[in-house]
Amino acid sequence: MNRLLIWAGVAVAILLLLWRLDHISGDRDSVKLERDQLRARAESLQNTLRLQRELNADLEELDRKHTEDLTNAQAENAQLATDVAAGKRRLRLQASCPSAGVSDSTGTAGMDDGGTAELTPAARQYYFALRDQLTRTEAALAGLQSYVSTVCR
Repeated sequence: MNRLLIWAGVAVAILLLLWRLDHISGDRDSVKLERDQLRARAESLQNTLRLQRELNADLEELDRKHTEDLTNAQAENAQLATDVAAGKRRLRLQASCPSAGVSDSTGTAGMDDGGTAELTPAARQYYFALRDQLTRTEAALAGLQSYVSTVCR
């Protein structure tokens, strides 16, 4: 009878060991599945980070290009203002000078003022300020259009 109890004990121990091994195997499979999911997530995050870095590099290049264009345009405007002030260049205006207070019934034809139409110094200042604002606006618009066509696609 002792032998029977020993064999029964060994059989019960083997069954318990097999049951425990089955649980460990199930746990191992679930851990492997979780590991694979985490690996896929990490690869996805690495790919996202790489794409973000590429996008940032593209945006930095766009910003550099448009900033350089704006700087060049502003320098050109400043040079134009300097040249006009120094008399090297002139602003051409398309203007007509109304004859204020001069009657059309005079007998002789001719011009009372043969001078050319020019901007007053204050108007010249406003002209260059408006030209500078227009340059900035055009540069900002070009930058935004590049951003939209690059990033928002």
